[in-house]
Amino acid sequence: MARLTGVQRLLEAGMIVASVFAFFILLALASFHPGDPGWSQAGLQLDVHNWVGATGAWVADLLLFSFGWLAYLLPFCFAFIGWFLFQHVKDLDEFDYLTIGLRIIGGLLIALGVTGIASINFNDLYNFSAGGFVGDVISSALIPYFNTAGTILLLLCFSCTGFTLLTGISWLDIIDGLGSATIWFGRKTITVPQQLIGLEMPRLALSSPEKSAGQGSDDSLDVTTLRAAPPAEDEKPTKTSTGRTYGSSNRDEPSFSIPDEVFADEEEPEYTLNEGSSDKGDTKDSKSSGFSFSSLKEKVMPAKEKASSEPEVEKSEPTFSAFDDVSETDNTSTESGINTPPWTEEQTAAQQPETSGTAPASQKPKAPTTLAEAVAAKKAEKAEIAALGPMPSFELLDRPNRKENPITQEEMDMLSRLVEDKLKDFNIEANVVGVYPGPVITRFELDLAPGVKVSKITGLSKDLARAMSAMSVRVVEVIPGKSVIGLELPNKKREMVSLKEVITCDAFQSNKSALTMVLGADISGKPVVVDLAKMPHLLVAGTTGSGKSVGVNVMILSLLYKSKPEDVRMIMIDPKMLELSVYEGIPHLLAEVVTDMKEAANALRWCVGEMERRYKLMSALGVRNLKGYNAKVLQAIEDGEPIKDPLWRTEDSMEQEAPDLEKLPAIVVVVDEFADMMMIVGKKVEELIARIAQKARAAGIHLILATQRPSVDVITGLIKANIPTRIAFQVSSKIDSRTILDQQGAEALLGMGDMLYLPPGSPVPTRVHGAFVDDHEVHAVVSDWQKRGKPNYIDEILNGESSAEILLPGEASENTDEEYDAFFDEAVAFVTETRRASVSSVQRKFRIGYNRAARLVEQMEANGVVSSPGHNGNREVLAPPAPKE
Repeated sequence: MARLTGVQRLLEAGMIVASVFAFFILLALASFHPGDPGWSQAGLQLDVHNWVGATGAWVADLLLFSFGWLAYLLPFCFAFIGWFLFQHVKDLDEFDYLTIGLRIIGGLLIALGVTGIASINFNDLYNFSAGGFVGDVISSALIPYFNTAGTILLLLCFSCTGFTLLTGISWLDIIDGLGSATIWFGRKTITVPQQLIGLEMPRLALSSPEKSAGQGSDDSLDVTTLRAAPPAEDEKPTKTSTGRTYGSSNRDEPSFSIPDEVFADEEEPEYTLNEGSSDKGDTKDSKSSGFSFSSLKEKVMPAKEKASSEPEVEKSEPTFSAFDDVSETDNTSTESGINTPPWTEEQTAAQQPETSGTAPASQKPKAPTTLAEAVAAKKAEKAEIAALGPMPSFELLDRPNRKENPITQEEMDMLSRLVEDKLKDFNIEANVVGVYPGPVITRFELDLAPGVKVSKITGLSKDLARAMSAMSVRVVEVIPGKSVIGLELPNKKREMVSLKEVITCDAFQSNKSALTMVLGADISGKPVVVDLAKMPHLLVAGTTGSGKSVGVNVMILSLLYKSKPEDVRMIMIDPKMLELSVYEGIPHLLAEVVTDMKEAANALRWCVGEMERRYKLMSALGVRNLKGYNAKVLQAIEDGEPIKDPLWRTEDSMEQEAPDLEKLPAIVVVVDEFADMMMIVGKKVEELIARIAQKARAAGIHLILATQRPSVDVITGLIKANIPTRIAFQVSSKIDSRTILDQQGAEALLGMGDMLYLPPGSPVPTRVHGAFVDDHEVHAVVSDWQKRGKPNYIDEILNGESSAEILLPGEASENTDEEYDAFFDEAVAFVTETRRASVSSVQRKFRIGYNRAARLVEQMEANGVVSSPGHNGNREVLAPPAPKE
């Protein structure tokens, strides 16, 4: 083995060093982290992220600072230099130093041109310029004299000239090569359809009569075989009577031989498809990937008409398999011996031979495809119903288009330092110890210095918003389980949370409760899933345009995706007549969507009666809630011993035996704007809502109340005491926020679905970004449920006929046996004479207590003497005064 000389050793060692150095730079640039210490900045982190240590971070920082994007080409340049020196070790004395000098100059020109163009046109790389320091200097020096367009043109000239000096490749050769490649590609593109036609023709030729029958005579052509046989792809090519072999022809397009009697209108005995064909039909077929079976069928039809009179052809013609069942059921077609050809109904009528008088017109098959179409339609309908599945498909919802990390690490570090600096301006020492970016906001967790009160930062929320150039800043005073506070800043680019991305999560799918709902995503982007059965009622409030109606739609769609009509039924009250009317016709509804507020009062009254009935049933069965009742009833049905209705009475039914108890669904009452309902109907609605909220949890009746007027006369203390679960969207003032949540914070929300969710038993609200669902998604899900079944409405809910016995405290029925007060007659005479029906006037007149006077007025209302109280509490005297003797 020969040893290297001294010079060769140095050059080979230099090649190794250059290669290793190139790989070192490649690793350093690939693993560059802006937080590492470098040449242009001091690091903020103690741990170095670079793969090749602090030296690699320093080198990568220097290269990126100097050359920008061009720095990623330097490792390959060093590797090329090492390889070049190793390949020319023996030719060292023969180097052309002029060429080397030109290549160095060309490399410098390319570097100047590329960095300058990158500095002007490309986005910045990390916190470096796209063209680095070199590009910035070149572009800033040329732009004042040549403007942007002239500078770019000059830099392109530098790059192109440098490429020629560095490589020695002529641009004229490059242009010639591109032109040759374009011409070659164009020719190949033109010949591809012809090659596809050439590949298709042998497949059709293999189904010819000669191949199927094994005979070489052209006169014995079996048209039906040519028509019905599938293309044989795996069979070997055979020779025809003309001696031409398919698959090995010199032409690209093989011929297809058919006798003269088949193509009577053709001049040549063979039907060939080639480039020189001028037939319009051939041109049309060639556009549809070669020989079309429909065109062959049209040309074969004259031969079919000639051969139809021959008995041999009739016997050999097969019946199309799709109409076998129809032929068996059609007696007329069977008796006449007419076989239905495998074409459409119109072609069948046109192709009946007029010359054959074997079958009269009355015996011809009448629309043989009618029965098949009917069977196919029924099968298609069954298949469509089966394809719907047990629940609607998530494909009905729009696909989400949201990034996982809307804010980069560099932006988080910058904002953290900015928050600390702005707090120092207000003499508050705090350190950012955690950053949690989300789709809408980013939460910064602050560790306050000893002695700093949280209330001081809360009072500075608007000042911080101004200093941070943000719409609003929300201060989270208490974070459970942590000793820090939260500062929530809105992101510059807000991401939309779609319903599909939260409703397809495992938390929603794996929850067994039929009343599972999704609200949206929390501040970190994780889905928020709640259970209405545990709430058990929900109060939603927010100003107009804050996303309240969309949030209610998301809750309803969650129930439609989670529960069937036998599990959950709904009563929807929509005073605005727009938001909930789209759900009309789904099988979950107990009644039509209520838009008349008088009917709404009847619906709530029916719910009270249903609640009382369910409590009696559960008491008779010895269970505590609806879940236990359903479990006991279903177990009895499975055991074959169903439980009879214990509340059944003979006088109330025509049946002689009590009916069996069945599973009871949960009932969800959704009111889109109950402030309007309270304004129209009056205080009686508040009492109905309060009574349902107090007792209906065990009976499986749940309320979802929404309003856009969060005032104390709408969200009264009686309602708030019985509905602990609340959702607050954006409100206009701190007073409205306290009305909903008993604390401030909702006034700092961002709108468009941004909400505060106060779960039951928790004093700290959770910030949730509500999911968005479009109108067409709601219509798609509703249409899917409408296909599955029709609603079974209960007329008693709206007309109020069955609610005569379902009365509020103080109300009396016409057939009641309640004893009237001793002052009742005198009170009626007083009210009808004075025409004033107030409890205070009766109390003062007869000097009785308030409760007794109120009971007298309620008895008068039950007997029709006075009306029910209006929205202002006043009553109208209906009965005339007693006649005077």
